[in-house]
Amino acid sequence: MIRSTAEKNMIIAAFITAVSLFGDAMLYAVLPVNSEEFGLTALWQIGVLLSINRFVRIPIHPLIGWFYTRYPVRNGLFIAICLTIVSTFAYGYFNEFIALLIARCVWGVAWAFIKQAGQLLVVEAVTESKQPGKLTGLFNGIAGAGVVIGMVVGSLLSESFDTSSVLIGFAILSALTFPLLLAIKTSSRGVVQHVENKNSKALLFMVKDRRFIVLLLTGFVISLLFQGYVKSTLSYWIEMRDFSALSLLSSISAATLTGILLTLKLAADPFLGYWVGRFSDIRQSRTEWLTGSIMAVGILFVIIAFHLQTVVWLSTLILLLLVSSIVTTLLDADAAQYAADSSNKHYVVSSYSMTVDIGAALGPFLGFTLLSVIGDTFLNVGAALLLVLCGFVLLRVKKRNRKNEILIDVDNHT
Repeated sequence: MIRSTAEKNMIIAAFITAVSLFGDAMLYAVLPVNSEEFGLTALWQIGVLLSINRFVRIPIHPLIGWFYTRYPVRNGLFIAICLTIVSTFAYGYFNEFIALLIARCVWGVAWAFIKQAGQLLVVEAVTESKQPGKLTGLFNGIAGAGVVIGMVVGSLLSESFDTSSVLIGFAILSALTFPLLLAIKTSSRGVVQHVENKNSKALLFMVKDRRFIVLLLTGFVISLLFQGYVKSTLSYWIEMRDFSALSLLSSISAATLTGILLTLKLAADPFLGYWVGRFSDIRQSRTEWLTGSIMAVGILFVIIAFHLQTVVWLSTLILLLLVSSIVTTLLDADAAQYAADSSNKHYVVSSYSMTVDIGAALGPFLGFTLLSVIGDTFLNVGAALLLVLCGFVLLRVKKRNRKNEILIDVDNHT
């Protein structure tokens, strides 16, 4: 199989992303249970350390977007690798809250560089091949493998070696990705980054474009629910269930079962996202698949909201986690296609990245706040209604765009 230069660049960036995620993913797995090794004395410190990087990324995304309009993606990835090494090394070296807090802020900046670089290279590849589903699934799959390795391998190694040594080892592995930057070659268009249309009218059109607005709103809702709410409250859901009827699970803690379920999801992501994305390209039905998946997740939220038999409830939860991977891949593919068709690619990428991070940052706060006020049943039903609304809006915008395309085609032939 012959890959284009743009696709090779994207794959290289995906590998760099995967290795960069080792330390961050391991921290999510070991920090809550080994907090004393990091010099932490209170639970709130764990929460702050695991969330501060998201809040740092929100205001910095526009600046990163500006950076990539003036400098090649390779420069941004070089900065990102340097910051990743510093932050991951700091996780293992320091054992006091303030130092770790600074390290997490540094990682937030690093991830903003990495995330936008990866999305821009996906857009570059999509522009050439017109396969947004396949390419987005491939990138997310390779990058997601880094999370699995960081959580699983990092946790296992920390049982045989001290946690700090493993984290410092991951920092060294990040340093080994520097040579990969040399393999990122300039595309046939001249440079990796595209020249942006600076026309203010073009930007104004995008701001008023319903498809762009719906894309951002859907990205916000999906990240709010999946990356924020579900991920942060999953252990709470499991803790509230009675698993005494299942002898195998009754002896497992909620934290352990949560880790198993998240690992299962992360392990399935590389395969599920790639094949679903590829199939949506072949059938040219990405919007229909995205809408159907969102509606399906809404139904699953309703099922989870009610206290059904444990086996049914757990099976539904697993299905929810797997379908959420499909939704994320298709939505990212839709964003990549929109950016590829746009004359302001960097603006689209930075806006989408910032919106997704806002949702992911607000998810845990709103989730736990509303859980304490209205309870999980009403909250999950509300989440389902929000998803169904997103699905209907996506279909409406799709039909409107098709109608406009037909009218334009008729005008061209008359």
